[in-house]
Amino acid sequence: MALAGAHMITGDLKWYTVASRLETAVYAALTDTPDRHGVVPGAIAWDACDCGMLAVSIAQVYPSETFPDPQAAPFGACQAPWEVAEVVVQIIRCAPNPEGQSLHPSTAALDASAQQVARDAYETLLAVSLELCDMNEQRDIADYLIRPQVAQGPQGGCVGTEVRALVSLPKG
Repeated sequence: MALAGAHMITGDLKWYTVASRLETAVYAALTDTPDRHGVVPGAIAWDACDCGMLAVSIAQVYPSETFPDPQAAPFGACQAPWEVAEVVVQIIRCAPNPEGQSLHPSTAALDASAQQVARDAYETLLAVSLELCDMNEQRDIADYLIRPQVAQGPQGGCVGTEVRALVSLPKG
């Protein structure tokens, strides 16, 4: 793990800063940018994906002695030296729905949706990887680990992809 440097992100909005930088990087990388995008609190709600949505959230934060592991027992003066946050990045689009008298979406609509989701997935994973690598090289963060990208939905008329990353910063 890199040592804390002069440029390391700190303060009470440090996790918002990390999430915001990832949201900005992913939005800039998308070929088809959604109207709705930003950092959101808590679980990401799929309340309107008619235009698509890019949302970034902090799922959890925990103390750590050794990245990426959670602190197992009190450390020294009861404070682990690191905090780790799980950052969630989702890009969601409308899923194809049946039209007219049909009971199912057309294969053409499903194919077009599959292409959109695949493009979004590629661009999202690449942007998250590049931004976290840059943040690490610039010593803005101490360390990071990108988790497997997971398909989301279709559910409630939405479909998309999600990337989760673990990011470490000094405690405090």
